[in-house]
Amino acid sequence: MKRVIALISTVLCAMNVMAQNGNDDAKALIGKLSEQMRSMENYEVSFTVVSGEQKVKGYYAVSGEKYYISIDDAEVFCDGGARYEVNPANKEVTVDAVDTKSHNILTNPTRAFDFVDGDFNFEMVATNATSTTIKLTPKENNALGIIFVDMQREPVKPTALAYEYDGQTIKIEINSLDEMTGMVDISMFTFDKNNYRSYEIVDFR
Repeated sequence: MKRVIALISTVLCAMNVMAQNGNDDAKALIGKLSEQMRSMENYEVSFTVVSGEQKVKGYYAVSGEKYYISIDDAEVFCDGGARYEVNPANKEVTVDAVDTKSHNILTNPTRAFDFVDGDFNFEMVATNATSTTIKLTPKENNALGIIFVDMQREPVKPTALAYEYDGQTIKIEINSLDEMTGMVDISMFTFDKNNYRSYEIVDFR
């Protein structure tokens, strides 16, 4: 019996070491991804939002702390300080301060892949020679819940994000990610109220 217990203890110890090594690899890969995204000052992404049977195409562009998002007919402009969400269906523009702590690609794409600030635990849940899926569990209560990051290993590049919260899953498939070179027209990130004179503006700042 003592030999059996000793054998089980040895196996469990080995499994713990393997799990820790996998978590360390996951953290290292997430670090590379975050570094890669931060190295691009200006970039644009086309994506697909998948929720149940519904799929919606979208696009966003980032320049430093500024961004522009387009999903279906809705648009979001962010000048780095304020966020202007345009809803054509309701003829309404909602203005709010930027949530700098958010990692949600749909509310703050500038930090969508920035996971190295100590807010998450990392676990590699699937991997092969070309791709990896990493599970990010928040260390404290987080409105995003659990995040799954699918990524290409070499060169490091995100291919999808999935947010699991309160029994629901929203997946963001990354269709393309390209660095914008040359002079970037920063007017694309600026909300011009003259273009929305018939809209009601609701300011929560």
